[in-house]
Amino acid sequence: MSQSLGESSDDSNNLIKDIVQDLLSYDSVRQKRVFEYYFFRDASLSSPLMSTEGVANIQNVYTVWKSLNRDEPTITNIVFDGKTAVVHLTQNLCPSVFPFVRMKVPAMVTLHFKETEADSGLLKIYKEEDSWTLEGLISSVPLISYWYDNVVRVVMGKLFITAGDVIHSAVIQAQKMSLHGKEIQRLGQQLAQEKLDEYRAAFGPGSRLAIEGPNSHTTSHNDMPTISKPPGTN
Repeated sequence: MSQSLGESSDDSNNLIKDIVQDLLSYDSVRQKRVFEYYFFRDASLSSPLMSTEGVANIQNVYTVWKSLNRDEPTITNIVFDGKTAVVHLTQNLCPSVFPFVRMKVPAMVTLHFKETEADSGLLKIYKEEDSWTLEGLISSVPLISYWYDNVVRVVMGKLFITAGDVIHSAVIQAQKMSLHGKEIQRLGQQLAQEKLDEYRAAFGPGSRLAIEGPNSHTTSHNDMPTISKPPGTN
């Protein structure tokens, strides 16, 4: 009674749908049949809160969940690619000890299949992964959901907007300073070239002053004439 790879696509999808519905059902007979025929004995189950191995332990986890929660989950979509079934659902949380508390939490169950034997064409579940998002948990609690949507999200949005404006302004200012620095450098080079052209025009292109500039045409200390002292003086 395991899933056969040789079945048509429609048959496979229908069988997977039946397996998922029976597995998540609160009908103990239907659920037990899935564990017996469609799970490996050493299958594993993992979720954000716990993990376990062995089909008997997995069945116990389901039993405890049903005893704590009164309502079955609502299956919204099932996608099967031949080896993995992804089930999107909504957990209708209604604790048995607090029946007046009702919460809807979006969740996802991923069932991983593999062949019972090589080339047998028969598939069974060897791993189940349950997951849900923090946002889904928050949105399921009315007061926390309101605070999260109207306070946390709004404040974080304003913080990111303010930070973005500061960073944008800093980048623009840095670009302006860079352009200003380049303009000063260009004007300085232009002024130096103009001065050099003026000296060349005044003294001729071959003169030392025209070539080296006005500051280099000075008399060094070594080139100054020396004054001899009178004989007999120190």
